[in-house]
Amino acid sequence: MILTPLLLKRLCNSKGFVLGMDLSKLPIFDALSRRMNWLGQRQEVLAENIANADTPGYQPRDLTGDPFQRVLAREIKPVEMAATGPGHISGHPVRENAFAKDDMKPYEAAPTGNAVVLEQQLVKVAETQMDFQLISNLYRKHMEMFRVALGRRGS
Repeated sequence: MILTPLLLKRLCNSKGFVLGMDLSKLPIFDALSRRMNWLGQRQEVLAENIANADTPGYQPRDLTGDPFQRVLAREIKPVEMAATGPGHISGHPVRENAFAKDDMKPYEAAPTGNAVVLEQQLVKVAETQMDFQLISNLYRKHMEMFRVALGRRGS
């Protein structure tokens, strides 16, 4: 279904709320909400790690895999770059692991066997917060685009 401004106006009530339409069924809102849920779960796991920084024998945990990256890889088709003129540089796709993060293993453990490194955990918490803020901004911007399409800018 293609959402045109006319269709959006028919779907919305006078206050700009979409009638009978579940925004989570739109792929962008579904992906954004799943990413926000994943980031929230990761924040909980990292908070547990920090809370157990002094617990003997505690091993830090983190969520494995990044479902958002998998969704993007599945939904977005690779773009073939083409040189259309003699002065153009032909493009080469970036390898998948060209910008891969180093998944650092804990480099120290306390004599009690605790392997939580607070600095690592705090860096992960900051990354999670930045990612959450980015996703929240994307969500907000897409909602603003709906409002603009409906002619209800700034409401």
